[in-house]
Formats: sequence, structure tokens, C-alpha cells
Amino acid sequence: MNTGNWWRDMQDQLPAGETIIPVICASNKTHLTNFSGDQHAWPLYLTISNIRKDIRCTPKMRGWILIGLISCPPKGAKNTDEAWHSAVGTVQSPLRNLDITGPSLKWNRADGFQQQCYPLLAAWVGDYPEQVMIAQVSYGSCPMCEIPKGAPMGYSTIRPLDNPRDQDVYLELLDETNIDIPHTLGVHPIRNQFWQYPLCNVYRVWQPDELHQLLLGLVKDLLHWLLKYLKARNVKDQFDNRFTSAPQYLGLQLFSIPFDSMKRGSWQGKEIRGMIRSLAVNCAPILDCCKDDGKTPAETASDEMVMGAVWALCEFSLLVSQQNHSDLSLTALDDALN
Repeated sequence: MNTGNWWRDMQDQLPAGETIIPVICASNKTHLTNFSGDQHAWPLYLTISNIRKDIRCTPKMRGWILIGLISCPPKGAKNTDEAWHSAVGTVQSPLRNLDITGPSLKWNRADGFQQQCYPLLAAWVGDYPEQVMIAQVSYGSCPMCEIPKGAPMGYSTIRPLDNPRDQDVYLELLDETNIDIPHTLGVHPIRNQFWQYPLCNVYRVWQPDELHQLLLGLVKDLLHWLLKYLKARNVKDQFDNRFTSAPQYLGLQLFSIPFDSMKRGSWQGKEIRGMIRSLAVNCAPILDCCKDDGKTPAETASDEMVMGAVWALCEFSLLVSQQNHSDLSLTALDDALN
């Protein structure tokens, strides 16, 4: 996080000589047991960005601490989101009630001296249901921008596609008791308690989720779309044969049965990450854009577009999985998307 612009922008808004402590929180509804009434709970974790990323992501380093275990309301209970927000607000009241114009907190440093610090909520790690609940938007809506629910790719209207959500605008609408517009934008017409956190935009605290958004999201949808296309072109059997007969090679994961023959739920992040390493190679001979194989010009153009999409997403997925990025890797990511 220290290599991004957010940290510097927030530091510029603090008094001279003060230091920002970016706080990262994480939560996820967890199934506890089947033997005591199907119990669930919401563990709430916390860490700070001043700890290096490789240390935070190593479990044995204990870079995260458990600050709360929120019990789940019984099935059929009403206002569960409000109860969760109230519990989190109680646990994190020091963060929410921090006055950046007032005195800072004196924290001990590793060298024995004290530093004037302002802990600010910087990021929240959670899956899509967590994002919807924290942002207080309707399920199926984007927690970051105002694109209409279910809008197709390339959607365009008077409001730009990337029009970000603005909590100040929603607050003004609620002050005017105008609840129709928030409903239209997919926002619950209530005051989100995360709006009270200093220098925090609840619609910008989400971090990219490689597992759910990319591997189990885009890449898995690409596979289903690709198999439908190959079946329509009557070449799916060729793809299945190549998919299941790859030779052994160091670092290459082998599959004994086709993708659509596996049980639902058996494809997780590890399997998909191993599959994308050989997906483009398996598709290239089948979707080869050779003009001497009896294809019509329309089929050749269609195969070329499909092969380009497969290659681009595989390239993007492999580049994203790198632990560190540079200007060169960021440029390669842009090229893959374009």
C-alpha cells in the first residue's frame, strides 16, 4: 500500500509531523458447527499497512489479530445488517470517533521513541456478500460504481459507466428526505455508519480479490463461454482430448477428465490457476486461423477473436498472480486488457 497514491494523499491532509497508520480490516461469515443448531459467526480481523505485505500474508508471522467475534442473528431475524453495523461500530469506535483536527495518539516505535499517529481505516478484505453488507447496497449492484444492476458489457447512458459512488451525495439526498434516487442507484436509504470514519470512503476500501473475482469469476465464466463456443463449432471433443492428454512437465497440472465432467464445486482456485497455464496452448491448434483448413471467412474471424480473448485473459491472470509489480508488469497488464 505504501507504493500507491492513497497513502501520500492522506498524509498530506494531516498536520505536519504526524504519521498515518493505515488500518486493514477483514471479515467473513464463518460456519462453526452442525451439532449446535447450525451456528455461524463473523470473525473480525485487523492489521496495519506499516507491516510489510509478505509478513502480513504469512500465517506463522501472526500479522493479523482477532478483535471481535460477532454472533449471527437467528434465521428469519430482521435488520441483520443494521445489527452487524452496530456491533462493528462498537468494536471500532476508536477509529470512527478519531478527530483528525484534534490531538493524535502517541504510539511507541520499535526504536523506543514515541510517534504522533492517526490510525485511519484504509482497506477492508471481504467477499462480495461482505462488500454489499458494508456498503449498504442492494445485492447484485456494484459496491464501487453506479452501473445499473444486470447492465450488459459496454453499457452506456447519461451517467458514465465508471461513475463512482459518492457518500456525500447520498448524505445530501437523505437530508432532503429524497429516498427514491438512492433506491434507483441501488443504495439503501439509511445512514451508513462507515460514512462517519475520518478520511474514509467506504466505496473505495475494497481490495482486488484474485480468487473470487478473477479465478472463480471471470476465468470460470470464460471457460463456460469457451466450451459453448467449441461445442457450436463441433470441435469440443478435440479440446477435451488435448485437455486430458497433456504430457507431464514440471509445474504443469494434469487433468484426467474434461472440465464440464467434473463435479460441481471441485474446481477451486488451485485447479483453475493450474488450468490457465495450458489453456491457450490447448486452444491454439483448434482455433488456428489458417485459411487452408476449409473455414469460411466468418469462422476464421470468429475463431481469431475467441483465441485473442482466451490469450488475453490467461495472460492477465498469470501476470496478476505475481507478488510484486513494476512499471513493466503494469504495462503488460494494460496491454492484455486492451
